[in-house]
Amino acid sequence: MLNINILKEDPNEMKEYLATQEKFEREGNFNTDVNENSYEGTLPVTEDFPYIKKGFINGIKKAIYSTGMRIYTNKICKLFKLEIVGKENLKGIKSAIITCNHISKYDSFAVRKAVGINIMFVASDFNNWKGKMGDTARYTGYLPLSGKLSVMRKFNEAIEYYLNKGKKILIYPEQAMWRDYKKPRPLKDGAFHYASKHNVPIIPLFITFRPSCIVDEGIEFYYYTIHILKPIYPQSNLDKKANTEYMRKENYTRWKECYESTYNKKLEYTTIDKSKIKI
Repeated sequence: MLNINILKEDPNEMKEYLATQEKFEREGNFNTDVNENSYEGTLPVTEDFPYIKKGFINGIKKAIYSTGMRIYTNKICKLFKLEIVGKENLKGIKSAIITCNHISKYDSFAVRKAVGINIMFVASDFNNWKGKMGDTARYTGYLPLSGKLSVMRKFNEAIEYYLNKGKKILIYPEQAMWRDYKKPRPLKDGAFHYASKHNVPIIPLFITFRPSCIVDEGIEFYYYTIHILKPIYPQSNLDKKANTEYMRKENYTRWKECYESTYNKKLEYTTIDKSKIKI
């Protein structure tokens, strides 16, 4: 049985982390990681990474790890008292790119609970952990990014393969994780490029926070609500580049509307140089 304490952050570290986030917002560094990312305890992502797994044995392993992932997902989401809004917006959609605000190392569990346990998910190569945790990720949809062109060719082939198979793929368009950050941040093109290129819809998800009354030295633990917003479809009268821009801006607009309606306030940033807020 999981204890809620495993989800809580060290108060002193969290205060420092949040102060850095506030600094980055003022500076307009919305897509920068607050923490330095480490490759300690990880495996290198090379051309041999198994982006596409076929065969009977891999199928058995996937089933085993997916069962474990389902059990763990349910436990994590129970601790966050996850509420799901907008399930009807998934009706009839198979292949799609999912977007979600990246606000926790646990938010992918909320996405799985909302959309389906068997989604694929894109993450950085420093998440390619050794051991059982890494094996679980690799057999339950992990598609790592890489700075190597030869590896990215394999990545792009996998994106096409899974979309053709009717899969949904989670891509965090804000790029970096900002813990417990309530506002939507300016978005990168990647998720929308793939949706435009493969002519599939975007399913925008947005996580908002509810008070839990669990406070540790001034740091509050939040409960989650995940909103499944209406899908965004590529427009037939636009080319790939224009569709990428259209869907990115439309995604941001829907996140903004969700933020403002949930918290009942206008979205405003503390950024000093407003030109750095590129929507």
